[in-house]
Amino acid sequence: MRRAWRYALWTLLAIFVVAGAGIAVFVAQTIAAAPELSELNWATSTVIYDRDGNEVYRLHSGENRILVKLSQVPEHVQNAFIAVEDPRFRSHYGVDPRGLARAAWRTGLYLLGLPGGRIEGGSTITQQLARSGWLTQEVSLRRKLQEAWIAIQLERKFSKDQILEMYLNQIYFGQGAYGIQAAAETFFGKDVGELNLAEAAQLAGMVNGPSLYDPYVDMEASLARRAVVLDAMLREGLITQEQYEEAMAFRPVLANTFEGEGRKQEGNDFIDYVINILTDAQPGLAERYGIRLKDPQSVARAGLRVYTTLDPKLQALAEQAVAEQMAAADERYGIPAEGPRPEAAVVVLNPRTGEVLALVGGRTREGMLEFNRATDALRQPGSAIKPIVAYLPALEAGLSPATILDDAPVRLSNDGTTVWPQNFDFRYQGLKPARWGVEQSVNPMAVRAMMYAGGPWEGAALARKMGLTTILPEDENLALALGGIEKGVTVLDLTAAYGAIANLGRKVDPVVITRIVDLSGEVLFEAQPREEQVVSPGAAYLMIDMMKGVIRRGTAYAFTGGFRGWPAAGKTGTTEENRDAWFIGFTPDLVTGVWTGYDDPSNPLPWTGAYVPVQIWNRIMTQAVTEPPEDWPRPAAVVDVTVCRLTGMLPDANCPPGQVVQELFLAGHEPKGSGKLLVKAKAVQVTIPAQDGRPAYQQWQLWQPGCPGKPVERLFIRRPEPLVRHPTDPWNPRYLPADWTDELPTVTCQPQPQALRNWLTIPGDWWRPRAGEEPEGAEPPDEGDLPEGDGAPEGEEGTGAPEEAERGTAGVSELPAGPDVEEPPP
Repeated sequence: MRRAWRYALWTLLAIFVVAGAGIAVFVAQTIAAAPELSELNWATSTVIYDRDGNEVYRLHSGENRILVKLSQVPEHVQNAFIAVEDPRFRSHYGVDPRGLARAAWRTGLYLLGLPGGRIEGGSTITQQLARSGWLTQEVSLRRKLQEAWIAIQLERKFSKDQILEMYLNQIYFGQGAYGIQAAAETFFGKDVGELNLAEAAQLAGMVNGPSLYDPYVDMEASLARRAVVLDAMLREGLITQEQYEEAMAFRPVLANTFEGEGRKQEGNDFIDYVINILTDAQPGLAERYGIRLKDPQSVARAGLRVYTTLDPKLQALAEQAVAEQMAAADERYGIPAEGPRPEAAVVVLNPRTGEVLALVGGRTREGMLEFNRATDALRQPGSAIKPIVAYLPALEAGLSPATILDDAPVRLSNDGTTVWPQNFDFRYQGLKPARWGVEQSVNPMAVRAMMYAGGPWEGAALARKMGLTTILPEDENLALALGGIEKGVTVLDLTAAYGAIANLGRKVDPVVITRIVDLSGEVLFEAQPREEQVVSPGAAYLMIDMMKGVIRRGTAYAFTGGFRGWPAAGKTGTTEENRDAWFIGFTPDLVTGVWTGYDDPSNPLPWTGAYVPVQIWNRIMTQAVTEPPEDWPRPAAVVDVTVCRLTGMLPDANCPPGQVVQELFLAGHEPKGSGKLLVKAKAVQVTIPAQDGRPAYQQWQLWQPGCPGKPVERLFIRRPEPLVRHPTDPWNPRYLPADWTDELPTVTCQPQPQALRNWLTIPGDWWRPRAGEEPEGAEPPDEGDLPEGDGAPEGEEGTGAPEEAERGTAGVSELPAGPDVEEPPP
């Protein structure tokens, strides 16, 4: 019997030894398999700021986290977490045996239904950090052992304050908020340093069950959990009874509403563009702005601070203007709500700094990172490109606002069936100053300005220097003057090009992001936009002065009213069949570009650039510019000269007094004479009968003595180039300039034969004998001897003879040989 007991004892001991050895091996293997205590690599939110340093958006990939130092966290916030999660945090070494025993006892009481029981975790703050920072959420003995081991290692490596700081930055609160700073903003719209005791206790209570105690989901459950935290703080002596009662009575005010997981943010197209730049969403986009991040795809978890040029007020103005004016256009033009609707895009920038202040990529916004029409869409610019490719090169070459250009066909179309180019209203006005051509957006005058500058090559080169890099070599033809290009331009690029004009010829590359700072405070990027004087200040000033007339008298006047008479300039643009409609206008401080059109360019708009785009622009600018801006300073190279408006040259005797004006010229290109455009001549109007489909018309013919009718001395024009006539309909007024009948006649009227003149006219000296036949003493007849009818044969009206011709002194062939034409002095 005794031997049996001994055998049983040794057997039991062997079992314990083997089991102990097995446990030891298991623990050793578990610890060996635990991850190394490397530095935490938190996924930290990237924050985007506006131009004034205010946060406007937070970019994160699942974990919205903003790191804070423990010194930024108030003591009552720290104590709230310690009281409810780990009261002995300051004294244990990572694992708290007393805490484990207490948690087991209270959980047991709860399971038995006995008083004082509740479910309680035994993990310390250090263990929770170990689990969330280095382990998974797996529930197993192996994971629990590894958690304890890592917690002990953490206590050896870091101080208690360092551990608490890591813990407060790591824990999850719900609604996508990780860490105490993101939680304070998400739930209460505050910085962590602004949390009061009640708010701190409520956040501390949420860690135990983020979905259970989410105040957006169940406020009462969240407040009940807050009471547990406050009880613990009072029990541990961390707050007074008065503080306890005040916190219990406090009713929290939540920050905002949420949709789904994570805070709802009011993004916009500007922020979309910033995110695209940061992530290099399009090849070369980040490089365009000089930004080179090591891992663009990890921006959302990199904890960057991104400072931008966004002006929130201007952004809101632009968004509102687009929404309201496009809705009004839908109603005005009867565009149905169902099906495709016209879209719009807007860019607002500072021409001196290149800073993009607002950007709208469409009339509606369905979600983040959608198609941005302001930056992604390449559209035909139409007449909006004329100042850049036609007039600026011509002004550099010596053209002035007074230079006379012909609003008449330049050539036949490529297929030879009609004349080219034609105007929007299918009319030509003839010889006009270049200033008028810009104001009225006249196509032939823009083409002739391009020809004045030397051809399309000059315009294409300047456009590329001004940032329109999508203009290709195959675009270098005369159609470029009218916006005919293969690929098109973006609203951002064309607005930036206008910025160079507004900045007196100095191009500043667009700036969207001014600075990027990483978690350590190192500046990764600082904007240094490239600047270049692409046009002389004098030529740019002349262009601005001409474009002022677009707003004060021209195509944009109807909906701007002249912009209060303040310094402002701009240009409308409409493409063929109204597929695109533009207006880009500016003051010395602000450039706003507006585009409208269908996403499918085959759909024509029911308006031109002079309508809805101008209305959107005016809505933005009248609210953005509330004080008269200081006008552009005149460069020294620009001079005033008195000229004749009809010729663009110095006035002479042929220039009517009302056409003598002051005009601007580049020094060295002032007019040197009066030119030969105006000619004064005596002429008579002759009716040319209809013939071969040509209607009858009145034609001026140069007068010479002996011609019928009374001559008129008047001014004629000498057209520099012969008119290009329509190949099949040359007399159609649609294809002829309005002044074509004012051209100096090339036909001289024909004098009447001598016999016919004698028959039509009874000379006053009819009674006098011919030479050699006059008798001596002959006297004129008495009045009663004159023939009846005042000297005319019966039944005919006397027409009288021209004063210049004396009857009987010269034959028809002896009349003066040429018309009476007065040439201006050379």
